[in-house]
Amino acid sequence: MGESVVMKKIFRSCERSLSVVLCVIGALLLVGCGGKPASVSGTVTLDGKPLERGVVGFAPVNGGMRAAGMIQSDGSYVLSTNRDSGLETGDYLTTVSSREPGTVPAQGGPPMPGPYITPRRYAISSTSGLQFKVEKGSNTIDIELSSEGLDNAGTTNRKR
Repeated sequence: MGESVVMKKIFRSCERSLSVVLCVIGALLLVGCGGKPASVSGTVTLDGKPLERGVVGFAPVNGGMRAAGMIQSDGSYVLSTNRDSGLETGDYLTTVSSREPGTVPAQGGPPMPGPYITPRRYAISSTSGLQFKVEKGSNTIDIELSSEGLDNAGTTNRKR
């Protein structure tokens, strides 16, 4: 009988320890293991109208993990880094690329890329002219693009 009481005490002790461990694991899963300290979302417009498709890219000025987000039909985007939501804080060079839907070749295969909707200069970080500071917490960064000033080859338009 003494053994039975001891076994019950050991079992209850293990049961409490297991509950504590499961609670700690659950809390870590809910909070995440570190995560990214900042989130970025916003709207992309071209000449004042929301873009309906494309990709927004953020590349850290000092190197590091890039973030990207798909532009939705209402012009909105949300950045993520690989499979993680959010990104690190800091200064970012930004790119935007949007193209018309491509055509499928007659012989099959993946569609050929369609023509650019946005000027190509926005697709290259060194020519986009877009740079933003991402701070800790939630950031709303609306990106306003213009089709004027530079042509798709990245050269200045000259009127004669």
